[in-house]
Amino acid sequence: MNHGASGLRAGRQLFNRRPARAQGARRVRQQHTAARAAAAGGSGVASSSSSAGAGSAAGSRFGWAKWVLLPAAASALFGGKAAADAYSTMQTQLDVEAGHKRAERSLAVAHGWIEDICNQPGCVKAVDAEMLAQADHPILEDDHMFSAFVSKGIVDDLTGYYNTQERKFYSIISLGREVCGFPRIVHGGLTAAIIDESFGGLLFALKKQKALPFWGPAYTVHLEVAYKSKIEAGRTILCTTEIESQEGRKLWMKATVSDGPQGTVYATARALFVAPRPQKALVDVGKYLLRRVMGDI
Repeated sequence: MNHGASGLRAGRQLFNRRPARAQGARRVRQQHTAARAAAAGGSGVASSSSSAGAGSAAGSRFGWAKWVLLPAAASALFGGKAAADAYSTMQTQLDVEAGHKRAERSLAVAHGWIEDICNQPGCVKAVDAEMLAQADHPILEDDHMFSAFVSKGIVDDLTGYYNTQERKFYSIISLGREVCGFPRIVHGGLTAAIIDESFGGLLFALKKQKALPFWGPAYTVHLEVAYKSKIEAGRTILCTTEIESQEGRKLWMKATVSDGPQGTVYATARALFVAPRPQKALVDVGKYLLRRVMGDI
């Protein structure tokens, strides 16, 4: 006797055997499918009539419901959206007001050394938060990083001063809350961005003073940052930038980030800016002006 074959047949019989409940459910589905097919084909008058009657009843019920429920649902939806928008606007305003209060406190702590910088001979204000937030700023577009930082409360306050005699640029920045890479500690990437942007402020001031041998833009091609100490969120910090050396279209600059001219040093940096050749600079400026005229930026 082949026990293997007998076992295989028994297994197949067991596998193909269905419980009575499952077979009954299968018959019901088959009957339902046949009734729908008959109704679609026009055969089975009783089935068609029954299906049509049920469909009509369902349609009338839905017709009544849609005129009552859909407007209510739409009203609730749009009312909820309006309430959410109003809440978002109110929350934004509260965040800005909270930022102003934080800036007032941190600026009060830094008041002494800020006054010393402002009173330096030849020191003039180059930029402040109000200028950055202008919708029709003559130089900066609405995609400018520090403009966005100010408008969104990432930076509570920002002021830039340029000393025309010493050719130094001072960025005084009151940092907000959402600036951390580690709890309550300012992200190092933001520190690097502040340094690079302060280099840009010095570059702009030098060009305005006609102290550079080129007239067009200059781009960062090298930036190195040495982190010395942690910066706590909510502080007012100072980033001082000045020229280290200059050679033709190449400009080396250095920076120090601290909590005041004589205070704790948080970071030091060097950067190389290079101006493109005049032909390339002309093309870059032309493209920028064209996009601005066409409203593409």
